[in-house]
Amino acid sequence: MKALVYLGIDRMEIRHVPEPTEEFVVRITSAGICGTDLKTFRKGHHMFTPPTILGHEFTGIVHRAPSGCGFVPGDAVAVAPYGECGVCRKCRAGVGELCSSKRFVAGGAFCEYVGIPGDHAAQGVFRVPAADDVYTLVEPLACVLNGVSRLGLKPGSRVLVVGSGPMGALFALLFKKRGIAVSVVEPHDGRRTRVASWGIDTRHPGEAAAGEFDAIVLAVAKADLVPGYLDLVADGGTLLLFAGLPKGQQIPMDSYAVHYREVSIAGSFGYAMPHFHEALALVEGDPHFFGKIITHRLPLESGVAAFGLLEKGDAFKIVLRPQAGAE
Repeated sequence: MKALVYLGIDRMEIRHVPEPTEEFVVRITSAGICGTDLKTFRKGHHMFTPPTILGHEFTGIVHRAPSGCGFVPGDAVAVAPYGECGVCRKCRAGVGELCSSKRFVAGGAFCEYVGIPGDHAAQGVFRVPAADDVYTLVEPLACVLNGVSRLGLKPGSRVLVVGSGPMGALFALLFKKRGIAVSVVEPHDGRRTRVASWGIDTRHPGEAAAGEFDAIVLAVAKADLVPGYLDLVADGGTLLLFAGLPKGQQIPMDSYAVHYREVSIAGSFGYAMPHFHEALALVEGDPHFFGKIITHRLPLESGVAAFGLLEKGDAFKIVLRPQAGAE
């Protein structure tokens, strides 16, 4: 099958690789590029040793399925790239996203087919009305829902999202969908203009006032922004470190804000299956609302160019289509 293979930092090319051998196989119709994919391409990643296939936000059509599994070839599906075991200490504590025994799909999604191990197929494959590009957003939206659960929002809470990359934009859309007052800080003119076109308040950096927001979501991986935004959170509020920072990264902070103003610093990582279920229901309930975050649909062969568009900030979410044309 055709695959976009990651060969090392700044190296990626189309190759032909063996098709998956699992009993359950999905033919991928579209796969989204995420921030981790971009970071891996530009800087490398300890979890992805080249040569390998990246990509984990995808939807497709069942190509092969074992008898009696509840799916048949031709079914349109959304697939969770991983799922928690449900029985370990972390799962029992309600943090399944941190499960140490997760089940995963058998490979990356920037290719034509992906295998789904049997134990994960029963948990992580969902029938959808059509293999629409919008279902590539379920996984990132699930991660957003996990982050939102850390904010402790109350009726009347005001939220500031710092950065309107794909994830920051999804946060903003979710808050708008739920009727939560949200503003977005974004230095890139194009992104700021697009978010504003959705009826969301946008700001230039430096335009947020101290105490104006009960929760602030830091959706950009810049540790130097933490002290300033910690000072801006309203008393009793929460600063969410959503974008991943390198292991060992030290973050300076004013202990006065934490102790005397009772500002919490929270983090979130990935999703648990309840978040995925909720995200799927949201996307299926209003695909057009969430789908406007997809700005480009490109063939798999344009993968390297797609990564460049994302790095320049000229796109929100790009979907690669292994077996379809571009838009």
